[in-house]
Amino acid sequence: HLAHVIVMTSDTFFIEQVYTDSTLKNTSRFYLVDFFDDEISKEILMSEGLSEDDAQYVVDWIGGVPWMMEEVLESSDPSNTIQELFKDIRSRLKVFLIEKSKDHEKVLKDILSGRFNLDRENIEVVVVKDLVEAEILFYDPVEGDIRFQTKMDERAFKEILKD
Repeated sequence: HLAHVIVMTSDTFFIEQVYTDSTLKNTSRFYLVDFFDDEISKEILMSEGLSEDDAQYVVDWIGGVPWMMEEVLESSDPSNTIQELFKDIRSRLKVFLIEKSKDHEKVLKDILSGRFNLDRENIEVVVVKDLVEAEILFYDPVEGDIRFQTKMDERAFKEILKD
């Protein structure tokens, strides 16, 4: 039987498992649907009425995350909206790290410094899965890249480290 199935999920560890643990390996494709890049984000923001400087400020803080861009565009004070979003994300991340083990903070530090290498036999896999499920990190199963989910998540972690 021929069947076409489309699976959309942010749980890329699940996608990787389905792909590698099944006979789908030779018959499936992985398509990354990511946020807008900075250039496109800036163009969108300017087309919606922001000045070039304001659009650049927004892109520097949030990148191309559509729901965040929408929040900013619907706001009468984009700068304040960005700061409120940042406070919320920073608070969520801080609480998450308090509730989890020191391994979570260590993995985030290693990713921030570019020294992280995912070892499948190590406890770090469980930690990375937690961070991906919490949408703090993003894992690309095709490229094997692990990065912060958004610019704001990365910025919030950097600030938490300063505390």
